[in-house]
Amino acid sequence: MNTRQLEIEEDSLPEKFSELQSNQLVQERLIWQHLTRRKINEMSHIPNQAQADWGDD
Repeated sequence: MNTRQLEIEEDSLPEKFSELQSNQLVQERLIWQHLTRRKINEMSHIPNQAQADWGDD
């Protein structure tokens, strides 16, 4: 590998790093959205205490 190729590769590192960082942020956002939706679904299946039948009759 000659010096010119190394210079080109080094110059492209910030771009590649930025791309990887952007991909990581997208993945993290998708994970949080998934976890939030799952939690909302779980919460929506919990009966309201005022309407719940606890079997105390």
